[in-house]
Amino acid sequence: MRAVLAVDSGQVGLADIDEVRPGEGEMVIEVAAFSINRGETFQLERPRDGWRPGKDIAGRVLEAAPDGPPAGTRVVAHLPHSGWAERVAAPATQVAVLPDDISFEQAAALPLAGLTALRLLRTAGSVIGRRILLTGASGGVGHYFTELAAGAGAVVTAVVSSPARGARLLELGADDLVYDVADARGPFELVLESVGGESLPVALSKLAPGGDLIWFGQASRQPVTLDFFDFFTAAEAARVRHFHYVHGPDDQDLATLVRLVSAGRLHPELGRVEDWSRTDAVLDDLRNRRIRGNAVLTLHKEAPLMNDPKTVVTRYVEAVAAGDLPTIRASFAPDVVWSYPGDLPLSGDWKGRDMVVDEFLGAAAGNLFAPGTPVQIELVNVIADGQQVFAEWTARATARTGGAYDNKCGAVFTVRNGEIVAVREYLDTDHARRVLFPEEPML
Repeated sequence: MRAVLAVDSGQVGLADIDEVRPGEGEMVIEVAAFSINRGETFQLERPRDGWRPGKDIAGRVLEAAPDGPPAGTRVVAHLPHSGWAERVAAPATQVAVLPDDISFEQAAALPLAGLTALRLLRTAGSVIGRRILLTGASGGVGHYFTELAAGAGAVVTAVVSSPARGARLLELGADDLVYDVADARGPFELVLESVGGESLPVALSKLAPGGDLIWFGQASRQPVTLDFFDFFTAAEAARVRHFHYVHGPDDQDLATLVRLVSAGRLHPELGRVEDWSRTDAVLDDLRNRRIRGNAVLTLHKEAPLMNDPKTVVTRYVEAVAAGDLPTIRASFAPDVVWSYPGDLPLSGDWKGRDMVVDEFLGAAAGNLFAPGTPVQIELVNVIADGQQVFAEWTARATARTGGAYDNKCGAVFTVRNGEIVAVREYLDTDHARRVLFPEEPML
């Protein structure tokens, strides 16, 4: 079978290895998707002999364990290692059954980040009404914790590096964003610190007397220097606690995360979904903080997707109508260019998948409409000629200004190798100006 192996310091490649053999009490899972965690990027720099990367996977049971789900069952699993492979062995204590309404890609993004967020919340205790400061908030743990804590009644201030990396956190319930921990307006009853280096002492200074700082990571990889006399001038009687997410068997907590996702109370944030042949490139983007949320690699699709240009565009527009972010992101090539007409603030060329999805379709366009009200998209027509596809749709919503937005839109899509590489959109820009940008002068 094939697996992703460390081939050099920080580098990986696909290779043939021996077929997996289950131990006593273990099942064999055919892997459909796995996610990459930031800690694994550090481990790959100095891999141990015989170690293979991979903690978070989703797929189907090939060989059942005595006390596990039967063969054919969709599952999500959290492993100690070796998950980036076509098949893995896992005990039932590290596996949860996956319902059909959660994709393999969503499930693969759950285990380590979701378990960490869930157990951080337990460690913190009751958060109702408590002011919480969360550093390094734009990763998978930050998204999950923000949604869980805000849903439990906390007031969350998230520290991120840019507005684009923090926009989704506001949608998930964060009360405030800051781009430097020094700018956070304390005091806070609880600080969750995952950056280390210079960040931790500054975060500590934001604590209220008697507050808690829970340290759960060191993403900066810089040592922390603390002056404990600061406790007498700022956070007097405060506590600093270390947290590690490992707490024995994971099956029950994985099942809890699955239940929350299925109920619409927790949303995996898929910052990047790629074929596993691109694992090395995704690792590089993750190290250089070009991905927010979770990075997921796929091995096998649940059903073959038709990749002819007309189907690709139809699937994309329908995904926009359904709010299906993973499919939206997967529809675009990494170097896609979206051209928006006119002389509005949105006009011009939006280049690259992350800019198109996160800034144009997400942060920019999303901020134009009233919070909590959906944009209703209805596909009217799709016409294809080779790689060129023309799609027509209507878009209806309530603008942030309160006006009724009702526009007829069309676009010429260029599709190559099953991915959208270019879009030229056409719409009634006068209507968009009047409703969405009433403050903009008419030229």
